[in-house]
Amino acid sequence: MSDDPARPSRSDAESDRSVFAALTNGSLRLLGDLLVVSLWVLFLTLLFLETAWPQWAFYGALLLGVGVYVSITSGW
Repeated sequence: MSDDPARPSRSDAESDRSVFAALTNGSLRLLGDLLVVSLWVLFLTLLFLETAWPQWAFYGALLLGVGVYVSITSGW
């Protein structure tokens, strides 16, 4: 036994709501990330098809863009 004051326990309803909120937030974040990366790929594809730049530059720009996005949003 310890001398720590007893913490009030969460009710099942509160626990269910927190799990639902976490799942909802995670799903929305995943969908947002998918949308941003898909739009980046679409933009680069259209740009590189129009300009006929080399394929290696496309993949470099793709990786650079995704890397910048991840570095910006990693703290969120």
